[in-house]
Amino acid sequence: MKGMGIFRALRTTHRSRTMTRQQVQVLQQERLAQLVQHAQKHSPYFEKRLGQLNGPVHLEDLPVTQKHELMNHFDDWVTDQSVTKRDIEQFMENTDNIGRKLNGRYLVNTTSGSTGHPAIVLYDKTTMNVVSAIATLRGVARRQDLLAFLKNGKRTAGLFVDGGFYLSNGTVRWNQLRMPWRKNQIIVDVRQGTSAIVQKLNDFQPALLGGYPTALELLLPEQQSGKLQIAPVLIMAGGEHLGAELRMRLQETFGCTVQSTYACTEAGIIACECGEGRYHLNEDWLIVEAVDFEFQPIADGLAAEQLLITNLFNYTQPFIRYVVTDRATIYADPCPCGRTTRWIELEGRTDDILHFADNVKVSPLSFQSMIAESAPIERFQLIQHSENKLELRLEAQDREAAFTAAEGMLQSFFRDHSLQVDIFLSDKMPQAHPKSGKFKHIYANTDYLPEKIT
Repeated sequence: MKGMGIFRALRTTHRSRTMTRQQVQVLQQERLAQLVQHAQKHSPYFEKRLGQLNGPVHLEDLPVTQKHELMNHFDDWVTDQSVTKRDIEQFMENTDNIGRKLNGRYLVNTTSGSTGHPAIVLYDKTTMNVVSAIATLRGVARRQDLLAFLKNGKRTAGLFVDGGFYLSNGTVRWNQLRMPWRKNQIIVDVRQGTSAIVQKLNDFQPALLGGYPTALELLLPEQQSGKLQIAPVLIMAGGEHLGAELRMRLQETFGCTVQSTYACTEAGIIACECGEGRYHLNEDWLIVEAVDFEFQPIADGLAAEQLLITNLFNYTQPFIRYVVTDRATIYADPCPCGRTTRWIELEGRTDDILHFADNVKVSPLSFQSMIAESAPIERFQLIQHSENKLELRLEAQDREAAFTAAEGMLQSFFRDHSLQVDIFLSDKMPQAHPKSGKFKHIYANTDYLPEKIT
């Protein structure tokens, strides 16, 4: 599996499309056994956690792993013992390294830290090529949309947070560095003012527009008013839940197909949307388990509190039964599209867009990235009381220092937008909704209910 080239990754991924569900399960088991054997031999962390495994590997016998635990044991967890967490952190101190490979071998990515513990994820050659193969072969649901995208020069604009070691902009930067003559991919930083975003998109005229759903939502009035004048053939949402109402509004406003994928940095593309609007799990490369809070299995068709994901292609950082705190339901019902893999229905993230003076609107993931990058923070909540007053709840070892750093980052953003906003450190700690159990990071003033979030 190690060192898989792009053509082999494409062939192998393409071959899986004709497999029955039983054949996919056999393939999963073969790849799981290979992954576990490699982890047991080359990862001191998994050598200790797995112990002596005799006979066939049974998934339910393997330990559950969580982000904070793996990050705390990073140097023992990775199978390349020449790489250390300190080396990576030093590499990341220079933002010019975004999109460049550590030691010429690894694309360095970090998660947004939306669940409280940002992760560092290394993409080796095989990981990058498998993720690329899945995106190429399964990323676009309808063939006519793919052909239209290719016909229009593959011009792609992504509305994401730029300037960080995130998978979206890191991959774009990597492509730009290795193929500087190609000018068909750009990242548009969602933290900019709306007018700047509109100008860049008008100048670039993307065939494919990607971005967070909340960032795409902010473009609706701009396109409707005529300030934004673009005609994408496909809109690809990601990073947040794409609701049915927003999907319809985007389709009507831009006159094109709107679809999404379910992905995370640790596992790549977990599920791809089909022509029926269902998100099919990429079960040839991943094992996805639906579980409750105690990690007990939840039957297909029933809502799960969280997921356990085993990445079968990342041998540098084995993610085995890795906790992903997304509430979802997995279905085994046959799909009219003909795909044999199970499909997943996500509950979705529900963070809010915040509105400020002069009609300035800010995507929640913009705030998440700023706060996560500012200082070591375990968890946070940002609550808007009025258009010029924000409450920041923090869980951190040094709350005062973390608040000072986060406030400085936020105030710099507000100054750039000529806004005066008061931010105060709350004496309350971040917490989930007492009734639903959902955890939101960003609350708009219209949604903030003190009797529910206290």
